[in-house]
Amino acid sequence: MNSVETLEEMNLIKGYWDKTYSPSHPFNHSTLGIAFSGWAKPDQALSDSAEIKNRLVGHKYISLGGGNSNGSFTQEILHSIITHIKNGKFSDYKAIAFDIEEGEANLISDFQQAFAAAKNKNLKVLVTTSHSAPYGITDAHTMMKTFIKNENIDYLSPQLYTSGTETENDFATSQGVSWEDYAHSKAAIVPSIVQANMYHDAKNRFSRHGVTTSGFIQWAN
Repeated sequence: MNSVETLEEMNLIKGYWDKTYSPSHPFNHSTLGIAFSGWAKPDQALSDSAEIKNRLVGHKYISLGGGNSNGSFTQEILHSIITHIKNGKFSDYKAIAFDIEEGEANLISDFQQAFAAAKNKNLKVLVTTSHSAPYGITDAHTMMKTFIKNENIDYLSPQLYTSGTETENDFATSQGVSWEDYAHSKAAIVPSIVQANMYHDAKNRFSRHGVTTSGFIQWAN
């Protein structure tokens, strides 16, 4: 399996991250597109994502968070996200993708409330993290153990890259969370990978850890 075309007949998630700040070249047969702005603040994420919403291929997802200070989560930001969800501000999208990499400690309960609020609005919930756990949250180990058991998360998407330009998957773990831990996930596992043709390798490697994957999300486009 070395191309997206060979995945066409399979019942897999075939998603891609569509960056609000650069041109998009989604692959054929994408099942979902995620508007990625890098912002955790919902107003900023919604504003930036509106610019590319109509070009998203497949189900339309919006991302909140990212791997720098703009994407860092705080309790105040999460409470704002919850309010925006309850007020229907995300109604143009099928799902919210929480890109959790940096943030304050002690946010587990706030994230759980946000996930529950999204489900109550019939939004799917995707959680993606830097490798197996957020690198910039001090209680990330406990957070991921909780998220793995959370029934309001539809998809967990560990990022198998650091720079996003890798030519092979990077299976490094983070914060003491192992890939074996992911075998107990209530959510479907759909790793984020640099290129779609890396999926076969990811699927095989995860299977060795007892993890069944349900597709992938491509970072580069």
